[in-house]
Amino acid sequence: MFLLSTCQLVAQDTNLRSIGGILDAYFTAAETTDSLARATGFQNLFTENGSITSVVMNYDGTNRVREGSWQTYLEKTGQYYRRFTPDFVEISREMEYYLEIASVHCIVAQYSKQNMTSKQYKEEHWMQFDLVYLNERWYIDNLLWINEMPGVQIQNALITDTLIYSPE
Repeated sequence: MFLLSTCQLVAQDTNLRSIGGILDAYFTAAETTDSLARATGFQNLFTENGSITSVVMNYDGTNRVREGSWQTYLEKTGQYYRRFTPDFVEISREMEYYLEIASVHCIVAQYSKQNMTSKQYKEEHWMQFDLVYLNERWYIDNLLWINEMPGVQIQNALITDTLIYSPE
């Protein structure tokens, strides 16, 4: 499995010259349950100092923010990958770019299949990718994501002025 996963991720290098290609490669790497293949994929996609910030909204309105390098993120999500197999489906995308920088906002459905029971969970996320074009290809410099909060639909997040939320 490791060799096949690594080959798939390396083979996608030619697609990294497009914004869509780097996003597709990210979702492929993020779906990979083999930790070494996932780390190889992320190393190929992120800048050396690339970071990930996640905001997990709880049902009671509280949240948990985690931020750090992509390496730290992989270390802290190992438990999740041992328990679940994820699948990401991009629902919508908006891009803003100028020359060699880009900001991409996506609404993504994440399906998580529990490995022991095969029970499946769905959660929607708003993801923001900050990209830079270096050495003839795109890299992820920063990734931020937040899950949908109960009672505040995330589907309209890319429509201007539809979600107004002020954390206290």
